Amino acid sequence: MRSNCKVILVLLVCVFYQVFTTRFAWADTFSLSADARDNVVGELRYITALRQDTLLDIGRDAGMGYEEIIKANPDVNRWVPGSGTRVLLPNLYVLPQAPMDGIVLNLPELRLYYYSPAKKGVPRTVSTYPVSIGRMDWRTPLGKTKIVKKEKDPPWRPTESIRREHAAEGDILPPFIPGGSPENPLGRFALRLGIPQYLIHGTDDRKAYGIGMRVTHGCVRMYPEDIRRLFSQVVVGTPVLIVDQPIKAGRRGNSLLLEVDGAFEEEGVTHTTVSVSRAMELLQAKAGGPARIDAELVAQVVRRGDGVPVVVGSTSTYSVDYDARSVPFR
Repeated sequence: MRSNCKVILVLLVCVFYQVFTTRFAWADTFSLSADARDNVVGELRYITALRQDTLLDIGRDAGMGYEEIIKANPDVNRWVPGSGTRVLLPNLYVLPQAPMDGIVLNLPELRLYYYSPAKKGVPRTVSTYPVSIGRMDWRTPLGKTKIVKKEKDPPWRPTESIRREHAAEGDILPPFIPGGSPENPLGRFALRLGIPQYLIHGTDDRKAYGIGMRVTHGCVRMYPEDIRRLFSQVVVGTPVLIVDQPIKAGRRGNSLLLEVDGAFEEEGVTHTTVSVSRAMELLQAKAGGPARIDAELVAQVVRRGDGVPVVVGSTSTYSVDYDARSVPFR
């Protein structure tokens, strides 16, 4: 009897721990619609911050990167949101305009999409993850490639240019860091691309909260828990497409959505240009016929450029208020 009580107590503790340590762990895998016109998955959510939360902790638990959670909540203190503060979790995604095959990485969005292979009788899904990409002087390249090798506990051999850069800042890097070392910035898992010297990889604990920023030397960096999962999902030969789509037009049923990840500038260099006319053009194409689109709302979404999808029109009825978040524009 006493032994049974101990087992029950352990189970209760485990359940309690699971519930309270995964408070915001929303699923990041979604079923693809049977309607080929629909290219929107997920939903917007609000949660209430607890006293001990930071905005970055909330974002990581919800499957979002640094810039993503910050831009969605510009009026919330990133370090001390405050107990009771309402936080927007934009787990709503307009899928990139690209073949739903293998991995698609959209640079302005700082997000990776993985489409499950087609199997008879099995619904297809898409998993999505936040990533870090190359900064201005080490840009992540665009184009088609594939996974050519999977490596567990990859060693790191920093190039001479990287070692010189670190040395200039007083950080002397060794020429070799073994795989599995807590000091290894590649983390525990890596997917080597067909583009020489480029990887999709994890990171060490020191850099984990930099996910969702333009900070790498060109590689694609992921949260440790995300690369572990992606590593188990993909096989060698999986196609990879890297695109630059700051404007994405979406459709869910009769609703037309617009997602704009505003043009970002680094050291005065504009990476990409976003325009209202281009957004309208993409929305009309997505509608595929007669549609009512609120041009003024489209202009506001473009100006805001925060990456949060907003309903801006319809292929059938028209409504005055199209803001999917039901919050005032900034």
